[in-house]
Amino acid sequence: MSRPRLLLGVQIATVVAILACVVALAALHPHRLDLTPERRFTLSAHTREVLARLHDDVRITAFYSSQEGVIRREMADLLALYQEAQPHIAVRLLDLDRSPGLSQRLGVSSYNTAVVEAGERRERLDLVTEETLTATLLDVAGTPPVVTYFVVGHGERDPRDGDERRGASEAARALAAEGFQVRALEGAAEIPADAGLLVVAGATRELPRAETDTLAAYLGRGGRALVLCDPGTPASVAGLLERFGIELALDVVVDEQARLFGTDGLSARVAYLNQALIPTPLDAQALLPVAQTLRLADPAPAGVRTDYLAMTGETAWADVDRRALHDGHAVFRPDHDRRGPLPVAALARIDGSDGREGRLAALGDADFVSNLHANVLGNRDLLLAVAGLVARGDALTGARPPAPPGGTFSPLMLTVGEARAILWGGVVTPSALLATAALWMARRRRLA
Repeated sequence: MSRPRLLLGVQIATVVAILACVVALAALHPHRLDLTPERRFTLSAHTREVLARLHDDVRITAFYSSQEGVIRREMADLLALYQEAQPHIAVRLLDLDRSPGLSQRLGVSSYNTAVVEAGERRERLDLVTEETLTATLLDVAGTPPVVTYFVVGHGERDPRDGDERRGASEAARALAAEGFQVRALEGAAEIPADAGLLVVAGATRELPRAETDTLAAYLGRGGRALVLCDPGTPASVAGLLERFGIELALDVVVDEQARLFGTDGLSARVAYLNQALIPTPLDAQALLPVAQTLRLADPAPAGVRTDYLAMTGETAWADVDRRALHDGHAVFRPDHDRRGPLPVAALARIDGSDGREGRLAALGDADFVSNLHANVLGNRDLLLAVAGLVARGDALTGARPPAPPGGTFSPLMLTVGEARAILWGGVVTPSALLATAALWMARRRRLA
């Protein structure tokens, strides 16, 4: 055999060996590249976080129609992602018409329905999506559901109301998907025994003394509460917070950089979270429409430990006299106003009378849970993270599956870097290239 042929044979063998090694590595360490716009073949960070908490075996039985092949493939793809991410999950995909016995035992009579089982617990899903399936897993095999009452009757955001500005039905839906059983409570004179979390979302009228005393006693027994306070919060609500070492500053946050998000400069960006309490940062910064700052009493009341929970960015400042609310524009006064970062959320942990720790979280804004703003940037994730911290003691902070668009507030959200990149990449650079090409062609014509 001649030397060139020998070298060619060695090169071919080397290439084949390299390709074989690449194929073997790909088989041992598979990696999926999801290029679909809706990230169809990728589970959200929140779902992966929930799956990581599952330690018991879970069985998912899904029933499909043989006449709906597209829906069947979508369900199969989604369930396969869950099974790959968590070995404790077993999946059965069955034709409803060919499985009458099992479907009857599981109480299923309609197509495209799934049943999730973990031990003695069972839950049925009439709509199989990532959001509903993750919520069911959290309910059936994860943490137990939390009965959550929204206190209404004093101008608060109502979880039953679909109005864009007054209602909080979107927030209620987001909480329900996280295992919170949301209900409305007319007044707080008597708190149900099954209450795992109370939410007072933006009261505009004074609470009677009997109700604030009942709320304080509830927290003293180890209860959990989330109080959202717009600027101008009634004195009764402010007094309740002061009992546990949290004081409302009665100012308004001004953040000129928030104009990049389509606001008037009064929206406060939540730039920092207390990593000792919420270790994982949110996927996107929350944007509080009109917020006030909070202060922690020093010293804190006996038996109470307080911490700041969330801060604005450095560019924000506190308008102490709330001039911006009345004049529409305010200029920072170095000797009077306060520069950022500014605290807009705080947590109080209370030594309960029966040994159970009470928790009270206060945020300096309530508009961010309204239907108009609940799905803007990281508002939904901030609500869920704080509610989880207060009610359960830990927070699920991974990015959730995208929420369906709702309301009329849908601005284009860009950071400074993204806006600059679009300007240079979409306007300046193409214009410069076209101008250069035009000058070059004109010069060639003159020379010709």
